[in-house]
Amino acid sequence: MAIRFPHEIKPVTEEEDLILKKYYKGYSRPFVRVGAPGYLATPGYQDHAEDIYNLEIRPDDIWVIPFSRSGTTWLQELVWLVNNNLDYVAAASQPLSKRYAYIEYVTQKSDAAKKMLQSIRPEQRATFESFETLPNLPSPRYVKSHLPLSRLPPALLDTAKVFYIARDPRDVAVSLHFAVKLFGYFSDEVTFKEFWDLFKRDLVLHTPIFSHVKEAWEKRHNPNLFFLFYEDMQNNLPSVIDKVCNFLNKAYTAEQKAELARHLSFESMKKTSTYSKPSKGENSFFRKGKSGSWVEYFDDAMKEEAMEFMEKNLSDTDMRYPVVEI
Repeated sequence: MAIRFPHEIKPVTEEEDLILKKYYKGYSRPFVRVGAPGYLATPGYQDHAEDIYNLEIRPDDIWVIPFSRSGTTWLQELVWLVNNNLDYVAAASQPLSKRYAYIEYVTQKSDAAKKMLQSIRPEQRATFESFETLPNLPSPRYVKSHLPLSRLPPALLDTAKVFYIARDPRDVAVSLHFAVKLFGYFSDEVTFKEFWDLFKRDLVLHTPIFSHVKEAWEKRHNPNLFFLFYEDMQNNLPSVIDKVCNFLNKAYTAEQKAELARHLSFESMKKTSTYSKPSKGENSFFRKGKSGSWVEYFDDAMKEEAMEFMEKNLSDTDMRYPVVEI
């Protein structure tokens, strides 16, 4: 029997909707906010929120569920390879979009974009599977989502292995600014200053980011949840590899793990990725991969705003983003 979706879904204000439709093109219905934090979602999400919430979880599922542009691709590749006996040949033959089901992706597309999905080349697709096809996939299933834990099936952490990676929101904002232009959500003319204003006002999909991350942080002691920071992977990738192997009950030699670390280097991932999307300047899928590079995009006033944004949202938690060791 289906569980009723427990979170209120309501339209954004008229003013917010006008702002959102100035940037997110092709949507006719109002955008919505979900639950007490007011997570921003596209109009189509409300049609399927309950379907996603009621997905059946299998014990051998592996879910990767970070906020967007927090290291998703890096973590997906690491997790998939560790759990598949370091099969680099298989990994090279299929893009991550084929190996992982991106369950809510179809709910995010505008009406016009949905019509174009079938004409997109396979290597440019964000996913081949969704919440609709997930029940029919063979085990073990690999699942990707950018939804917060509260909007995912309630049995998830009791049943499957779940990975969550968090990244300094200032770096996320920079990376996401280029990504929304790369994927055609925003036009190329949108400046980072405009995007930052939207981001800190929770007018970007899946924001507020701190509520999203805190949900996972508060569950970090659950034995089925592997919580890590993007900065951890940058500071000590071999250590993260060791921990992921232990979490998935996989044993590899020191030489095998060293090879995996080389494969997962930014330059190697950028070179060997089976994901292909035409780049437009800095609007490339693999851009810089560096932590702390946000300072290059914030002017002095924005840096001050960012400091206040961080301090305000970290005041009620013991979570702190690690500093990247140079």
